[in-house]
Formats: sequence, C-alpha cells, structure tokens
Amino acid sequence: MTYEIDYVSAESEGYSSKIVLDGDRVFYVKLFSSPENCTKYFSADVKGNLQKEISKAEFELWVNILADNETDIKTILEKLTQGKKY
Repeated sequence: MTYEIDYVSAESEGYSSKIVLDGDRVFYVKLFSSPENCTKYFSADVKGNLQKEISKAEFELWVNILADNETDIKTILEKLTQGKKY
C-alpha cells in the first residue's frame, strides 16, 4: 500500500490532514483541541472533493483493508494525530 499525508493542503481547506491511500482513496481528518469535540473523518473523491462525513470505524476499516501490515496502520493513525487542531 502506498499512502501520502498532506497537512498543508488540508489546512488550507480547514482540515488537519489529508490522506491518499493507494492513489485513489482520499480522506480528510479534522482534529479538535477541545475534549468535547471528537475527531471527524471525511471521504473525498479522487480529485479531493469532499463527499461526506464518515465514522471513525468506517475510516479505520478502509485503512485496515488497504494497509499491508499492522505497522503501516499504526504509522498512518499516528501521523494523522500530528495535524493542526481546531
């Protein structure tokens, strides 16, 4: 599995990070600094246009399906927590 995490373009659109999995699965993640707000996940089309908000479970399902191994899963989820918090 290949993946790319882009913080800069995601922040310019109001999100914490953008992740592209295997070149054609695009997701945005929005982190919040307030403990009352949980992290939000969004799916997007190949061009990065938002489609809908998805659950954490659905996002993690895609990561688990596309990841080659447990190390990739851990690395991806860890890197996503490093984006800007709103």
